[in-house]
Amino acid sequence: MASALLNRAGFINVFIYFIILAEPYMLLAAMVMAPLTGKNLERFRRWILIFAISNVGLAFIQWIFIPVGLYPKPDGGTVQDNIAGVFGGGGGSAGNYISCTVTIYVGLYVLNYYKQKPLWIRSSLLIAGILQTQISDSKQVFLALMGGGVLLVLTKVQYFRKLVIYAMVMAVLIGVFYWAVVNLDYAFLAPYRNWILRDGLYGPDGEATLTKTAAFRIIPTYYTSLLNWFFGLGPGHSVSRLGGWILRDYASLLAPLGSTTHPASEAVFNVVTSGWIARQSTVYFPLFTWSGIWGDLGFLGLFSYLYLAYVAWRWFCVDDAGKFFLLSTVVFGFILTQMEEPGQVVTIAILLGLQWHEAREARQARFSLAQHRLRQQVTNSLETLDS
Repeated sequence: MASALLNRAGFINVFIYFIILAEPYMLLAAMVMAPLTGKNLERFRRWILIFAISNVGLAFIQWIFIPVGLYPKPDGGTVQDNIAGVFGGGGGSAGNYISCTVTIYVGLYVLNYYKQKPLWIRSSLLIAGILQTQISDSKQVFLALMGGGVLLVLTKVQYFRKLVIYAMVMAVLIGVFYWAVVNLDYAFLAPYRNWILRDGLYGPDGEATLTKTAAFRIIPTYYTSLLNWFFGLGPGHSVSRLGGWILRDYASLLAPLGSTTHPASEAVFNVVTSGWIARQSTVYFPLFTWSGIWGDLGFLGLFSYLYLAYVAWRWFCVDDAGKFFLLSTVVFGFILTQMEEPGQVVTIAILLGLQWHEAREARQARFSLAQHRLRQQVTNSLETLDS
């Protein structure tokens, strides 16, 4: 609200942006208030699995039937763009990225939770998610997951054994991937080879570097006072999902409600349309979540959001799987605006809430067992004294 008042942003901007950023935290708070135990918890878990299987199943149906015309294809976008499972939308949307990510996240949850099941069963959903990522050409998902794994390794500094194990696993995976890209001539590796080994993209003056960091150079040129550094340009006035996409795509709906835009958004978007690299890969888009939060709300808004993320990390990431979900989403925030997609962050909130309930139920079970053992010991002691 302070940012909106300072920059004369519309109230509808405030409302939508608040919902985009706060929705997963609100859902997580609601979940921990609900009495999910026993059969209710098992039923909730089962519905999550049904949803995930439906998502990946529909994605494979789209992969097979869209090219032959037996599945309706929305206008725009490639066939790969529309392999989006239950998140299918207009052509060129981020549905394919979200669908793959959700499948992999739930697959990791299944692999981590159902440890009594055979490995081939509990890993099948994860393998399906990896294949779905490949057939939908969602390369940035692998990049974010790898980045999340590296960040997870860095959190294990205090636990030397875990640090070594995780670091070795990540080093092997990265090493094998790089070797394959350099030495193997498979078609599915060609896109990675094109971006990793191409000269002139990286470095201080590289095309990729200049395009990706364009928002940080452009946004401050629109500051009118020192307060902009603390409160930004206003909700939806820079390169967040609201300013970069929603206000543009739904202008006919939101403009009558008093939505406001800002020339900074258009200036950064012009970098995309005037160059070639961002149109070739969304990895190099200058519009992404972390720059958007900073541009819209300033450093105070950015620190406020980071504090909410810390609360989620502190209280709801009960194991390494939950931490990986959160950290890989952080990496997604550096690529595009997938961190502001409800399908992404709501899934994370649900999985974190589910794991929180499972951990609480496990603690209660251990406590009940300890009480039973204590009562048994007291009873045995009394019987011994009586005898």
